[in-house]
Amino acid sequence: MPVVAVIPARYNSKRFPGKPLIDIAGKPMIRRVYEQALLCKGVDHVVVATDDTRILDAVNAFGGNAVMTNPECNSGTDRVAQAVKSIRPGRKGQAGIVINIQGDQLIFDPDALTDMIHVLSNGCPMATIATKASLKDMENCDVVKVVCNEKGDALYFSRAPIPYLRNPGVYSPLKHIGIYGFDKNTLKRITTLAPSPLEKCESLEQLRALENGIPIKIIVSSGEFFEINTPGDRDAFLSRWQG
Repeated sequence: MPVVAVIPARYNSKRFPGKPLIDIAGKPMIRRVYEQALLCKGVDHVVVATDDTRILDAVNAFGGNAVMTNPECNSGTDRVAQAVKSIRPGRKGQAGIVINIQGDQLIFDPDALTDMIHVLSNGCPMATIATKASLKDMENCDVVKVVCNEKGDALYFSRAPIPYLRNPGVYSPLKHIGIYGFDKNTLKRITTLAPSPLEKCESLEQLRALENGIPIKIIVSSGEFFEINTPGDRDAFLSRWQG
C-alpha cells in the first residue's frame, strides 16, 4: 500500500509570515522538513502542498515535489486531501496511506512515523503522535494534551491540562505532536464532515474524528521533536544548533 507524506505549507502565517522559507543553517525550513520525510522508512513519496508560488518555486529549486492548493482551504487536513487528489492513478506515489507532516515541524522522530505507518498498514484508520508532557506543557494552552484508553486510542485532546493531576504519579501526561496518519478513505471522510462542536470549542480539528466515531491510535515517542511557531522559536533552535 503506497505511503505518501504530504507537507502542508502556508505562506501567510499570522505569527510568522513566510515561515516555510526562513533560513535554517543554509537551507529553507521547508527543505529541511522535506529531506527528513524522505529518510523515514516506509514513505514512498513526499509532496509539499502549498498556497503560494514562492514556496512552490523554492521546493522545485531543490528538486522536490510540490503542488498548489486552494488558499481558502479551512485546515491543513483539507490541504493535504486536496494535494492527494492531484496524484493521479498510475503515477508514482498514488496514495493508500497518507501522512500529514506540518511544514514547521523542523525536527521529528522518524521511527515514530515508521510505527505510525505500521499500525495504519494493519487496518488502523487514523493515527498521531504524542510525547511525555512536562508540567510547563500542562500549564500552556498552546500545547495540546491527549489522554488514551488502555488500547492506546485517544479518548480526548484538549488545550486544558488533562488529566487533572489530583494524584500525581498515577498517569503520565502526554503532549500531542501534530503529525497525523490516515488511510485514504478516512482522510476523504473527515474532509466531508462538518466541523463538530468540540472541534470548534477547542479549535482542534482532530476532535472532529473522535466526535464522529473515528478511532485515533496514539504512537508514544521518546524521540526529539521541535516546531517553529515564532521568530523566537527559530532563534532558540539556531542558538542550540550552533552551540
